[in-house]
Amino acid sequence: MTEPFPTLQFDLDVEAVRLLHRSVSFHLEKWPGGPDPREQQALMAMKTLLTAALLEFSLDQDAQR
Repeated sequence: MTEPFPTLQFDLDVEAVRLLHRSVSFHLEKWPGGPDPREQQALMAMKTLLTAALLEFSLDQDAQR
């Protein structure tokens, strides 16, 4: 039986998430293609995850007002 891929868990503040989101978005826009389209799919999934995190931050901030 194969072992699952190792994972890491991070605690990030909103500024770090914004920076990661901008970086992933930029990399996706400039993605030159390549032999493995799964890289582009992984970037799109990561961008979606980071967008969701930013929305979560926004909702938490609105709830505190």
